[in-house]
Amino acid sequence: MGRDEPLHPPGVYGAWREAGPVKRIVLPSGAEAWLVTRYDDVRRLLREPALSSDATRAGYPRFGAAVETPPLNRTFIGVDEPEHTRLRRMVAAEFTVAATRRAMPMIEEVAEDCARRFGAGPSPQDLVHGYALPVASGVICRVLGVPYECHDEFEHLTAVLTDGERSDEDKLAAGRGITELLRGLVRQRAAEPRDDLISRLMTGPVAGGELTEEEAIHNLVLLLGAGHDTSASMLALGAYSLLTAPVRKAELSDEAVDELLRFHTIVQLGLARVATADVTAGGRVIRAGEGVVLSLQTANRDPARFADPDRLDPGRANARQHLAFGFGPHQCIGHLLARATLAVALPRLFDRLPGLRLADGSEETLPVTESMDFHGIRSLPVTW
Repeated sequence: MGRDEPLHPPGVYGAWREAGPVKRIVLPSGAEAWLVTRYDDVRRLLREPALSSDATRAGYPRFGAAVETPPLNRTFIGVDEPEHTRLRRMVAAEFTVAATRRAMPMIEEVAEDCARRFGAGPSPQDLVHGYALPVASGVICRVLGVPYECHDEFEHLTAVLTDGERSDEDKLAAGRGITELLRGLVRQRAAEPRDDLISRLMTGPVAGGELTEEEAIHNLVLLLGAGHDTSASMLALGAYSLLTAPVRKAELSDEAVDELLRFHTIVQLGLARVATADVTAGGRVIRAGEGVVLSLQTANRDPARFADPDRLDPGRANARQHLAFGFGPHQCIGHLLARATLAVALPRLFDRLPGLRLADGSEETLPVTESMDFHGIRSLPVTW
């Protein structure tokens, strides 16, 4: 469904939520599924073990998302227990509270360098490609151990994988391309380890036989692609919000960061599941074998949970309750790193460029990414 306004979910989603908690929908493929739109139902079902994330199961509501495409459909995001925990724990240590705290100087260094380069460039300039993508790609490259010089290649391949208008053949080719990029890196790090996640995977779980080389590559593809694409989208949307709302820009409170995440909720297609046993949602029984789509963006605009939910409120007391990162066992593994990146990079941009403002006409023609897995802005011309 198309957006009526660039920054708000399609209005019909809210109407469906108010009319009833669960609605039968038809996907572009012609397959049917249940759409769940209310906050309490979505949050509960995200922890429901009878809902499978495995896109290879019969009945899974396929709608062209990247997680359905090999190799992403066999990463920890696309498998169930016990395989999910086995794969996820191999990389979880890199995304803990302590690891994120250790990464803060690096995030600050990347943000400062990108803000300096952006400010030294021409004005007006596109904030998406001039700042948001360089910061997001720079941070995840440093965490994983991917040379930043590869960013044009993996950014392009990820854009293909997450574009709902691209063919299955294009997506499979993009998946192969980013897989081969990582294959060369993991073999290099196995021979010459460094202080990065790729090296630790290769010298630890892979060398010890707990993880195959192919499993390491596939899960690194997920972390690299999702790790930069999602953060770049939030940085651009967050900058736009700060440029158009009376919000203090020199620093962002934890509540303000979470409110940006709630308000924008970049997972715009929802999270797909398939029932492996009968489950109940909103008083309705979803039968085993039926597909379910959990709408995070509609749940995050549920007035039963968030007062005046269509208003961006930087001081919202319960903003942290949002479901922008999902919830439960499959909650986004990088949510702490994403929060830290937003909290550092947005204030750094405005501190470096205090006169930053939208270029003429930017607000009237905001090009959002309606065909993509993630809500975002294709370009944002700014000046200072």
